[in-house]
Amino acid sequence: MDTQHSLPALDAETEPPQPLEPDDSAHPLEALAHAGDAAAQEWLGAHYHDRGDFAQAARWYRKAADQGSSGAQYNLGWLCYHGKGVAQDDARALALWQQAADAGLARAMTGIGFLFEQGRGLPRSDAEAVAWYRRAAEAGDPAGQCNLGTFYASGRGVDRDLKRAAAAFEDAARQGHREACYRLGQLLAGEGLGHSAAEKAVAWLRKAADMEHPAAQYELARLLALGHGVAQDHAQAAAWYQRAAEHGDAQAQFALGVLYYSGVGKPKDPDKALHWWRQAAAQGEQRSQHNLDALARGAK
Repeated sequence: MDTQHSLPALDAETEPPQPLEPDDSAHPLEALAHAGDAAAQEWLGAHYHDRGDFAQAARWYRKAADQGSSGAQYNLGWLCYHGKGVAQDDARALALWQQAADAGLARAMTGIGFLFEQGRGLPRSDAEAVAWYRRAAEAGDPAGQCNLGTFYASGRGVDRDLKRAAAAFEDAARQGHREACYRLGQLLAGEGLGHSAAEKAVAWLRKAADMEHPAAQYELARLLALGHGVAQDHAQAAAWYQRAAEHGDAQAQFALGVLYYSGVGKPKDPDKALHWWRQAAAQGEQRSQHNLDALARGAK
């Protein structure tokens, strides 16, 4: 999996709604929504959003947004950005997120930063993206904190500063942000910030791995196999490689193939080794293709 700078998907979730009764019209919140209550309209939009009925979600978000609900403005903007239930419209997403950001909604600030970074709906600008991510981070949005950390880690739009990157990732990771847990663990493992960095790296990678982050599962497996920051454990490493491989991580598929071929951490099984190398090679993993070619030529 590509571990270069990337952004997590924007999050459109609100507080999770309780299920409606089988007869939706019987639910009191729907009655309130029809009567014009903005909070109920946003809630009902979230209900339809969770069901995958984006057109109805957009309908109710719009009603709440027109009454000044910043949460509904953000969520409707999310639908506009992705073209779900409404026509894809970056400019409309920007306008809605600007309204929500002006009202102090932190995740809308992250959304505007994302638009600046991608050059969607306005000119691309890393400096503006950083400024908006910083505002979102200071307001406590974990996605904004994680995104700010990626800019500090890469030196895009700001002087490279690994300590600030680590601090931003940790702020988000402590809120349970999966990508931030992974990036913090990866940063600590790769850069060695402080004496206990390796142990902390393993701890944060394990948190992300437990949340089914494939790249974190691969990185945790690698550290377990090396005994870096944790006692060497080939069996555990193999188990994490397996989970990452099943999620489609090409590097994990290659590594799992090696374990099956060598009989380290897994029972020796050349057929399973070939299976995983073929999976990885299909994704362009060159080491796997090299091994397949070598075996085809009769190499041992």
